[in-house]
Amino acid sequence: MNPEELITSLVLKIHKRNGGVLRDFSLDMRLMESALMIDSLDMAEIMVEVEREFGISPFDQLEPPRTWRELIGLIEGRE
Repeated sequence: MNPEELITSLVLKIHKRNGGVLRDFSLDMRLMESALMIDSLDMAEIMVEVEREFGISPFDQLEPPRTWRELIGLIEGRE
């Protein structure tokens, strides 16, 4: 699974688990955008999966990502 597919899948799965009804979301949303209904424990779950899948710890970077697009860019080595 590529980074965009994994992130989209994880975010929407957690969003729905938390009672959300979104079917899609913008990669330009902030990581903790209130509309996504993601709390800090959910974010930790996503980041652990990113680290497992891609071998990168996003919040160990000098400038941690602020949006989902920045996170994907970091994973793909663009950031």
